[in-house]
Amino acid sequence: MISISLALLLACGPKAPVSPAVVANPRATMPEPLAPRPFELPTPATATLKNGIPVVVVENHEVPLVYVNVVLRSGSWTDPVGKPGLAAATFDLMAEGAGGMDAAALSAAQRRIGASLSTGAGSDGSYISISCLSEKLPEALDLLATVLIRPDFPESEWELLRKKRLQDLASARNDPRSISARTWAVLSYGNTYLGHLSNEEAFKAMSTADLKAWHLANVAPRHALVTVGGATSLAEITPLLDEKLGGWIRAGDELPPLPSVESLPAPAQTRIFLVDKPGATQSNLRVGRFVGSRTDPDYWAFELANLAIGGMFTSRINMVLREEKGWTYGSRSGSDEGYLPGRWAVSASVVREATADSVAEIRKQLADSLGERPITQEELDYGRGYMLGTWPLRFENPGSLLGETTKIWRYGLAEDFLSSTPDKLRAVTLEQAQAAWSKHVDPGMMDILVVGDAAVIREPLQALGLPIVELLPDAKPLPETKPLPETKPKTR
Repeated sequence: MISISLALLLACGPKAPVSPAVVANPRATMPEPLAPRPFELPTPATATLKNGIPVVVVENHEVPLVYVNVVLRSGSWTDPVGKPGLAAATFDLMAEGAGGMDAAALSAAQRRIGASLSTGAGSDGSYISISCLSEKLPEALDLLATVLIRPDFPESEWELLRKKRLQDLASARNDPRSISARTWAVLSYGNTYLGHLSNEEAFKAMSTADLKAWHLANVAPRHALVTVGGATSLAEITPLLDEKLGGWIRAGDELPPLPSVESLPAPAQTRIFLVDKPGATQSNLRVGRFVGSRTDPDYWAFELANLAIGGMFTSRINMVLREEKGWTYGSRSGSDEGYLPGRWAVSASVVREATADSVAEIRKQLADSLGERPITQEELDYGRGYMLGTWPLRFENPGSLLGETTKIWRYGLAEDFLSSTPDKLRAVTLEQAQAAWSKHVDPGMMDILVVGDAAVIREPLQALGLPIVELLPDAKPLPETKPLPETKPKTR
């Protein structure tokens, strides 16, 4: 029998040499990435209500919740001339009183069944949505239908909402980011619905009669789509929707035509628009131009190119402005997308003293990407990997898929727009990405908006050698300064 001490000696004593390959630090070598697992989007089920409203249902029974949305094509693009903000005000007030219930009663009705109802209108459309436990779906649909079809538009609630809108506008005119967003909208879209900003005069003149008239003309079955997600099925919910919404009969007005592309402003040269924000310690920058739309053949090629240059944290512009120079907490680039062509822009808030240098650096990075530093295969693959890797995460809940389905319906996109996206991303070559980028991005034809302390940043901006147009917020021209009257010295 071997003693314990001998056993320890044998266990801990010298051993034969081990190959270096065996003892190599496993952390020293990066493991190969796992092979991507196949992902297929859930297939929505569709039906049509007896009044012609299309229905899209995406099932998800992980939790006993159901989400119902009624989306409409009518949004602020249908606002009458001189009444910007009317659509948004209408949908906000719909939830403040309907079917004889005031705001408190509507809130109590939601709490009683554990539902959450919301309404809203954006530039290109409007919506009313409700979520609830699946067992409370009939009561929730009653509430949704009441608010959608029979809003009361109470005068007292409108006065409160109007005051809030006026306070929000006052706040927006004092915030550099809001000033930048509103001014950029006017510079970009001019005299189209996206350039018509809500304003104090319009809200003060707006009445509940205006809201009722807009609702009657624009909230109609012919303009609607119902999307449903969660713990239900097409067979289960279609009869319920027919019961609650199928009897809704209203003609509504024809939607107005969209503005033509020719009506959009097009810069003949790169210009700097300067809006003074005295005392601002940062300057808000936007540099951009029109680049096209989602229906363009090179849409995904441009999107991947944008990720490399400005659309990700690791993009060139952000790495220079944030990591190398320390002028900003972050910058991003991307396009607005809707009925009208997308306006691509780089945006950043930079330290005041580096305003002109930041503008110059952004322009340099754009010029280099078209010349001596074109997009590399590594940058393209990194952006593509990010897009493909995060693609399934976008559809973890049915709401995301329903939102994308709404865009396909609203903008007339191809039915396979979503399902074909991964293959289209994989098919983009380096040459195609560079060609799309070179086609749409022209540093010599850009609008540059700077909101900051003009007394500090004006002279450095002038040194860039670009035309400077000084504006008030909301792209309003500066008032003409009249020369002081000449004064003659007094004689004794």
